[in-house]
Amino acid sequence: MKPTLIIDADDTLWETEIYYEQCIADFGELMGSLGFDRQEAESTVDEVERERVPLVGYGPHEFSRNLVLAYERLCERYGHPVKKDVASAVREMGQVVLDPPIVFLDGVTEALPWLSERFRLILLTKGDQEVQEGKLERSGLARYFEGVYVVHEKGAEMLRKLMADYGLQPEMTWAVGNSPRSDINPALEVGIGAVHIPHSNTWSFEQQEIADPERVVVLKSFGELQKLFNEMGKE
Repeated sequence: MKPTLIIDADDTLWETEIYYEQCIADFGELMGSLGFDRQEAESTVDEVERERVPLVGYGPHEFSRNLVLAYERLCERYGHPVKKDVASAVREMGQVVLDPPIVFLDGVTEALPWLSERFRLILLTKGDQEVQEGKLERSGLARYFEGVYVVHEKGAEMLRKLMADYGLQPEMTWAVGNSPRSDINPALEVGIGAVHIPHSNTWSFEQQEIADPERVVVLKSFGELQKLFNEMGKE
């Protein structure tokens, strides 16, 4: 049986968070032009997201709504009227993340073909089903994965399900991703290998103290997976 890699998508295979951050910066600039404090405006977006994610999940459609809610909250906080044209401009601002360009991270296009010949590859990502599948289709990477899963939330329970469904052995399975919260700590909890590829723009919601750092392999780029598993195979 081939060993298995359960691989994250956003900010592991391709850039994602940078587009959200640019939208939030643009939102802050617009709010600043209306007399609000720019930094407060941006932190209000984060505040709204942290409240709503547990209720409505992830996805660019909800992100656009979060920007509008942040604008409405600022208006309420300071007794300003909500202007329909501003709300509309804010909503359109958030639409940018619906169809972002696919920009691969270092080593992805070189390493995936090599990995797919030696491992069973499973893509596990969260967010809007249509949007995530659209990004995968545009990326041209779908052919490398035996299974593709877009879920509401990632965690130990989902990893256990994949392990049961595919008959995976913990000692021959690794999770690969940039998020301590969604990729690394769940892998540690279920007893599989964990390969952390930090991204400088990882969403703050995904930051979390790693439960057992000594059990985690940390790489600088996706491309280093090839060297890592080459060396493991020689041991």
